[in-house]
Amino acid sequence: MSLSSLTSKLSARWARHGYPQFVWWIPLVMYGSTAIALVIGVAQRSGSGDVAAAAGLALISSIPWVFDALAIRLRWWLTAPLAAVPTLVLMAQYPVGYDFAIFSLVMLVGHLGALEKFVESLVATALVCAAVGFLGVTGDVEASAFWIAGIVVGWDIGFIMQYQQRRLDAQESMAVAAQAAAVLEERQRIAREVHDVIAHSLSVTLLHLTAARRSLEDEDVDVAEAAEALLDAERLGRQAMAEIRHTVGLLGQGGGAPRPAPDLLDVTALVEEFRGAGLDVVLEISGSPEDVPAQTALGLYRIAQESLANIAKHQPASRAVVVLEADASRQALQIWNTLPSPAAQGPRDGAGLTGMQQRAALLDGHFAAGPRDGVWVVEVAVPARAAETCRLGLPKILRPGFRAAPSPGTVTP
Repeated sequence: MSLSSLTSKLSARWARHGYPQFVWWIPLVMYGSTAIALVIGVAQRSGSGDVAAAAGLALISSIPWVFDALAIRLRWWLTAPLAAVPTLVLMAQYPVGYDFAIFSLVMLVGHLGALEKFVESLVATALVCAAVGFLGVTGDVEASAFWIAGIVVGWDIGFIMQYQQRRLDAQESMAVAAQAAAVLEERQRIAREVHDVIAHSLSVTLLHLTAARRSLEDEDVDVAEAAEALLDAERLGRQAMAEIRHTVGLLGQGGGAPRPAPDLLDVTALVEEFRGAGLDVVLEISGSPEDVPAQTALGLYRIAQESLANIAKHQPASRAVVVLEADASRQALQIWNTLPSPAAQGPRDGAGLTGMQQRAALLDGHFAAGPRDGVWVVEVAVPARAAETCRLGLPKILRPGFRAAPSPGTVTP
């Protein structure tokens, strides 16, 4: 078994038993340093004939470290005495000058500081310091004040390691959560784009197919008109497939240079497309749409596209008007269409209204949709100032018998 696979398995076991995810060499250094300290402590007593007893005490002191290396986690109140008492007995019963075994106590409190709770590790460190201080008073340990300071520094380093590791783990968790949220948001965005493309294309295609069917059902069959409607439906179908491939292609790599997203300047072409498919729709534009930020312009365009697609789906014979007021500071969009019967004024199911509401929310805009004065109204205002949202009366263009005259910024059929 290679060293990397061994350390990976041990790290996994440590994590399962509640150990922080330290890099593999940190526990390796801690275990190795403790073993070296105990071995040197035993070697320092080899000339006095006490080496066997010293070795036995060192082995007892190393028991908690062996359990820890095997990811068998002992409680702190068991680890501290098992590791510290044999070492303290070794130092008291077989004293030597500059005893190196005491360094294992420094590693012990550092180990507890890195793994245990703050209060528990602090209590264990205080007890070890008290024991070393007592041995210093009795004369069994030289420079006890120096070693007490070293023990405190060891605990502090261990506690800092634990705190830093937990901060790193928290940041990693936050990064994973942020990445998951970004992936979800991107999926939702692509889902909205695909939905809008499909809804728009199918609505207009169905209008062309309806026109072709009616032409063929008419007694005076106009084959050329029917063929033209079918060609338009075919063209829109191919265009929709290309847009869907482009949108889905954004999920992969090497999708090529992105095409420019539509903006408010494309609303005129959008209305013309629906009008060409037979929808009675008029566009009124005021302000300077070219000054609208790109993200806002795309969102408003998609809302207009989805609204017209809904009209073509639910009320293809109705009269509709698109009112756009746009400049760099504020944008307002309204889409009205007549409702021929009270039954048609009920809520519309599906993802269309939800998608439009989500797009408006992404723009920090106010969104409203529903029946009003015998018409269905969809409106959005950016910024989200509900009190300033356009609450215009029923447009003249939607009143029975009204025929709009061409005017600057207005497109009429």
